[in-house]
Amino acid sequence: MSLVENIKRGVAKCAFAIANVVIRIMYPPKLTWEDKKNTVAAFGAGCVVFSNHTSHVDGLYLTRILGKYDVHTFVARDWYDKKKLNWLFRNLPYIPIDRKELDTSWLELGKETIKEGKPVYIFPEGKTSKDREPDEFKPGFLMLAKMEHVPVVPICIDGTFRVFHRIHIIVGKPMNIEFEEGRPSLVLKKHAGICRSKVIDLKNQFGINKNKE
Repeated sequence: MSLVENIKRGVAKCAFAIANVVIRIMYPPKLTWEDKKNTVAAFGAGCVVFSNHTSHVDGLYLTRILGKYDVHTFVARDWYDKKKLNWLFRNLPYIPIDRKELDTSWLELGKETIKEGKPVYIFPEGKTSKDREPDEFKPGFLMLAKMEHVPVVPICIDGTFRVFHRIHIIVGKPMNIEFEEGRPSLVLKKHAGICRSKVIDLKNQFGINKNKE
């Protein structure tokens, strides 16, 4: 690696460290774990993490809040390739994914990351749903779990991002999916629906409004 690349990597890590402090001040986190012991074990062995997508802050926020577990987050290629941001994304735990073109490179990069014993984090909606129930989950994220035989970990972002207001993150327990025989597209779609329901269930069970009842 060249001296310039080493400098860029160092600057990126410093920027990320500063962002870690700033973002925790702007949006103080409240973490709720359904089963922390087993979830942390799954993080350490490699898994697929997924959640609802409430805003463009999600990817940075969750990557920072779960930074100690070396979570690698998928980011849309149209953001990843932006001239002013690309050097930053390339030197931080982000994986580009093309939402518009048929591209499987994200699968290979995701598989490599999982093989290294690291979790990969993806937004199956492919767009933001703000503070309503998540939109339909695109089933592609489950291909990674199926190919690498790893569990999936659901996360619910409970609430909206408002500056200096606490944001509630609910981390579910690992789900080991048994993919039955059948037409792959239908099988994956079925289980993507189950994963979406799990995110909604986490909010109903552990959400802030639930605690106020």
